[in-house]
Amino acid sequence: MMLAFCYRLLPSKREHRALERILEDQRQLYNAALEERIGAYRKRGACRTFFDQCKALTEWRQSDADAAALPCKIQRWTLKRLDDAYRGFFRRTKAGGKPGFPRFRGKGRFKTFGFSEFRGIRLENGRLQFNGMPGRLRIHLHRPIPQKAAFRSCVFSQDEKGWKVGFSVSVPDAALRPGGRAVGIDLGISTFAALSDGRLIPSLRAARRAQRRLRVAQRSLARKKPGSSNRRKARSRVGRCHAATARSRANYLHQLSARLVREHEVVVVERLNVKALARSALAKDVQDASWATFIAMLRYKAECAGSRLIEVDP
Repeated sequence: MMLAFCYRLLPSKREHRALERILEDQRQLYNAALEERIGAYRKRGACRTFFDQCKALTEWRQSDADAAALPCKIQRWTLKRLDDAYRGFFRRTKAGGKPGFPRFRGKGRFKTFGFSEFRGIRLENGRLQFNGMPGRLRIHLHRPIPQKAAFRSCVFSQDEKGWKVGFSVSVPDAALRPGGRAVGIDLGISTFAALSDGRLIPSLRAARRAQRRLRVAQRSLARKKPGSSNRRKARSRVGRCHAATARSRANYLHQLSARLVREHEVVVVERLNVKALARSALAKDVQDASWATFIAMLRYKAECAGSRLIEVDP
């Protein structure tokens, strides 16, 4: 079973600049790889694959000392990200949806880099160390990683509060718990969930609560001169509003799903068509409720706790 553990990084000023430099290098590599794919198809009708670009990456690292200073796994992760974008483009095209061809990434639209495999990087005593990073990155380990977990990959991401790292680990499957405590969940909007035992779970309405604060921040952003430092600060305030809303919603759903899985061995929910509901007149409230995220949390938490999640026809 694959799990993800996300932690906040506590870098020094020197390490913060190094992280930003690595992020910028990977953005330029992503754009260069995309330009190479587009140029190969326009000039020769050829398709450059992920393996072709990995071979070219090896040759480039042999001739460029700056490229060789970083672990190869970071650059392969960037190339794989572009390959996934191409695969998504072809999949949507075949399905008849909106294609969404991969785009070149500006500085404000590239916020992550990572290791395709957990090699060339070490985690010791709450600190990360890898080539290209001066010193060792300190991590705020607010919860422990299981001892039997095997690290598969990791991703560094930048947000409004700074930097964070997510580890993808493999853990053994949990055995099913004995017992017959079961609960049925009927999801709603005014009341987030009605349980089969008669309990009602109130809706958080995180976006509705933050609506006034967000409206003030967006109005301030609209009044700022484009390209000015004040506009950059106002845009940062809008981003912090959205991030705070997302954190409060995720915290509420995590606590609720964990409590339901802990108290019951069988959890039954509706198999809802959330995408169709999100295009209805109640789209804003449906997206604010985040039913799909809640069901996804129930699914993996039940698997970790040895419970069963059953999805039934509405």
